[in-house]
Amino acid sequence: MSELPESVRYKAMVERIDRLPSLPEIVMRLVRVVNSPDTSADDAAELIEKDPGLTSTVLRLANSAFFGIPRTISSVTSAVVVLGFNTLRSVALSATVMEMFGEGGGAKTFRRDRFWRHSIVTAMIARNFARRNIHALMIDPESTFCAGILHDIGKLIFEEFCRDEFAAACNESRTTKRSLFCSEGAVMGVTHARIGRVLADRWALPLDLEYSIVYHHDPEAADKAREMVTLVHVADLLAHAGGVDLWDGEVAPGMWPEARSILGIDDGKWARLLEEVKQCVEKSSEFFSVVRGGE
Repeated sequence: MSELPESVRYKAMVERIDRLPSLPEIVMRLVRVVNSPDTSADDAAELIEKDPGLTSTVLRLANSAFFGIPRTISSVTSAVVVLGFNTLRSVALSATVMEMFGEGGGAKTFRRDRFWRHSIVTAMIARNFARRNIHALMIDPESTFCAGILHDIGKLIFEEFCRDEFAAACNESRTTKRSLFCSEGAVMGVTHARIGRVLADRWALPLDLEYSIVYHHDPEAADKAREMVTLVHVADLLAHAGGVDLWDGEVAPGMWPEARSILGIDDGKWARLLEEVKQCVEKSSEFFSVVRGGE
């Protein structure tokens, strides 16, 4: 991937990002081991059980209506077997990011609860589509879910460390009725997609997740993992089309003309996907509550 333009503003943002803590060691190890064919359910469970908070989150989610497993899951090993390694990676990363950035605070122009709802709905749309088309696309649904959760993480970085500039970009987007993505470039000189790459590199995220963060507004530029990036791109726009925005009336970026063709989405499928957004919105609060430690 090419380097970003070296500007004073960009360097200052990177320095601020360096203040963020690294991913917890257990989470980093879990991200690595799920990709190893030598990892067993017992291996993953042993790793998870070293973190009481993560253990609790995994068991809560395994027993939640979000997954709808028709029996009680009482051990982490059983949860690993039932949920799968990539689901656990999604849970671990989601819980860590939500804990790190939280849901409160922020400027009036940026509500984190709406940010998380958009991210979760995007993730659910992408995962559900990948499940239904797994043989045609060969994309792991749970990896896609994780990519959906993280795709806009650059916005959290802006809001955390460049709040005034980001608020100006949000206001510019509202006033001009153009996408926040475009307004970020105009006001800040860098977009959330590009600044998200810095965090992806810092956290050593897998390439498919990194590319989904960097290229979800420009999947044509992704020279690897293009189908997954394209799916996150489309799911993001579907969430916007369903009104799952940072603010009422937010203008979404345009869709890559080839996106629907690559994913095999005709007009009928598109209409059904729009209907599905409503269901995802209803279920998104449940995932958020479980991961954040609610009932």
